[in-house]
Amino acid sequence: MKKILLIDIDDTLYKHETPPIFLDYNNITEDMVLTNALNNIKYPKYIYTNAKFNHANIILNQMNLSDGVFLKIYSRDTIPSMKPLINSAFAVQRDIRKNSGNGQIIFFDDMLPNLLTAKKLGWTTIWIHPYYKQKNKYDYVDFAYSDFKKALLDNEF
Repeated sequence: MKKILLIDIDDTLYKHETPPIFLDYNNITEDMVLTNALNNIKYPKYIYTNAKFNHANIILNQMNLSDGVFLKIYSRDTIPSMKPLINSAFAVQRDIRKNSGNGQIIFFDDMLPNLLTAKKLGWTTIWIHPYYKQKNKYDYVDFAYSDFKKALLDNEF
């Protein structure tokens, strides 16, 4: 079955210690291992974030991931509502199906409520969080990793 990757940006793709409002974008740099891992995965890839489009776009540019790595950014200012509302996830799913066809959506996020909503739509859920070893406590989490790069390199999904 075809797979489609849907990735949250803040604290999933890119970890930061300060709230995005205080984030110094100049401190964001390319991670070649991550870039290569993303480029080696030939599935369609999308960003799904509660951040604004401009924030996500700046991060992708700083990480050198803006040239065709991701097909689209779904953000708070491009979709009708924010995660974890099911109508937000449903709108993203509908658009992905229109652009990439049917396939298993594999969703990476650090927030459990967002994963719960995703599971209700039948997506494969991957929790990216320092407490990832507690995965078994949540029946709506399919896989869990401490960071996104490890998830991509493991690629058991």
